[in-house]
Amino acid sequence: MTIDLESRRSIRKISGADFAAYPVWEWAINEESHGHGESFLRPTSLDSIPPGLVRHYVVSAVVTLSDGSTVPACVEVDVRTKMVHYSPMFIVLQERHLDLGGAEAITALSLYTRQADTRPVSWQLAVTLEGSASAPGGRFARSLLSRLRARLRRGGLLASRSSILVP
Repeated sequence: MTIDLESRRSIRKISGADFAAYPVWEWAINEESHGHGESFLRPTSLDSIPPGLVRHYVVSAVVTLSDGSTVPACVEVDVRTKMVHYSPMFIVLQERHLDLGGAEAITALSLYTRQADTRPVSWQLAVTLEGSASAPGGRFARSLLSRLRARLRRGGLLASRSSILVP
């Protein structure tokens, strides 16, 4: 794949292979097909994120799951003049995009790992910030309801993957 306008990808169609070839992508503003409402990305030749330039990137990442396994993902990196904001976007699982906050992701990850209630616990970018020794990363917070259900399941008070109390 060459780095030019022709190599742009719809955010819906970007693949794990695309991220493996080019870990840093940028939004292709004003290059969308008219009438389709899709957002497009184009690859960059960057091997680190440059600070100081106000830009938005979609960057390859790795998500660690609660069972210790890892899956490819992507994180939107919003670079402002003095601050950088990270927004995990989705997991790429068998060339399918899974929303990190959705119940569908937990179900698919549980089927993939063959372990109940498998969920994302942390993420790390595939590249560093320019001038930094290590790649940025973060953790995913679990909701109070999710933590309560897990505790009730462990105690045998809640049927697996259900909201019905078991006597």
